[in-house]
Amino acid sequence: MTGTTSTSQPRERTVTGSSTGLDELVLSRKVIVCLGSGGVGKTTVSASLARRAATLGRRAVVITVDPARRLGDAMGLESGSLGPEPRLIGHTGPGELWATMLDPRATFDRVVAEHSPDPATRARITSNNFYRNLAEGLSGTQEYLATEELFALQDDPRFDLVVVDTPPSGNAMDVLDAPGRLVRLFDNRVYRLLTGRTSGPVKVVTRAAHRFVRLVASAVGAGVVDDAIEFFTLFEDLEAGFRARASTVREILSGDLAAFVLVASPRRDTVREAEQLLDGLEERRLHPDALVVNLLHPDPSIPLTPEQLEEALDRPGAEALRRLHRRARAERLATGELISRLPPQSRLVRIPILPDDVHDSSGLDHVTRCLGGAYPATPSP
Repeated sequence: MTGTTSTSQPRERTVTGSSTGLDELVLSRKVIVCLGSGGVGKTTVSASLARRAATLGRRAVVITVDPARRLGDAMGLESGSLGPEPRLIGHTGPGELWATMLDPRATFDRVVAEHSPDPATRARITSNNFYRNLAEGLSGTQEYLATEELFALQDDPRFDLVVVDTPPSGNAMDVLDAPGRLVRLFDNRVYRLLTGRTSGPVKVVTRAAHRFVRLVASAVGAGVVDDAIEFFTLFEDLEAGFRARASTVREILSGDLAAFVLVASPRRDTVREAEQLLDGLEERRLHPDALVVNLLHPDPSIPLTPEQLEEALDRPGAEALRRLHRRARAERLATGELISRLPPQSRLVRIPILPDDVHDSSGLDHVTRCLGGAYPATPSP
């Protein structure tokens, strides 16, 4: 079978810490952010990381920001049973496992209620039409409110660890950028014109603001502009708190208490998306603390020496084994470049594919064991 059963494999390097899985991360970090494209099992990995932390004695909460809302399914919970209030799933070993799902409107309402100077201001903000549109789906709002929820959860004494299941791919970067965007909004000249908070002669400011308002009103309607001006004027009382929390979240995400876990599957399209996420982290001077390659087919070469594998593949009736070997080798080739780009301190975890989607405790057990290091980190040479 020369040429078709070669046991040569793509060159791979050993990643520091991979033999012990991700236990060090779940034990030492305050926040773990999971990034990945759709369909790679990111939500399952997020839930399993929190479960592993609970097994090791931590009080862990996993929050999904993914609009697909598959966290409950992955954890085997009834549909619709997860909401914005963290729910105790159970005591896993000596720790606790909690789960919650981002509800942008509920989060925004809570933040406004907590930081409004009085009930009248809170009522005017929450009844404002511009606020309602902002809270219920304006582009970028969900990502920003995810950081508000992250701030609240990491500051909650009930929890030692927060695991964030981000939206697929590009939107995940929006979550990381949201605190900075909010601060830039407060500093934007248009925002300061709308609220009347800018330097310069008052008459000049007023004329400029009126020209801007007339221009916008001609395009979108005066009622919309009036609502926006009222909202931003009322929001001025909340600005200092929003700035402070945004600054804190930026510090958390760029500090030693946060970790970033890339999740990919061995398909070329999802690997490309993982590489783009890696580029995004590098642009923000961040790095992945771990790469989880999920949905791998079992590699028959792992428990065998090259000679043993050659003999097994040459046996009559070994076509299924040969197909599996070819597929496993193709998957290693597909992920090899991504793995080679990992920083030396990053961890690598491989998770074998299951016959069905993870939707109960047994499936989570499988993924959790792999994250703890129960699956070989690198194939045999």
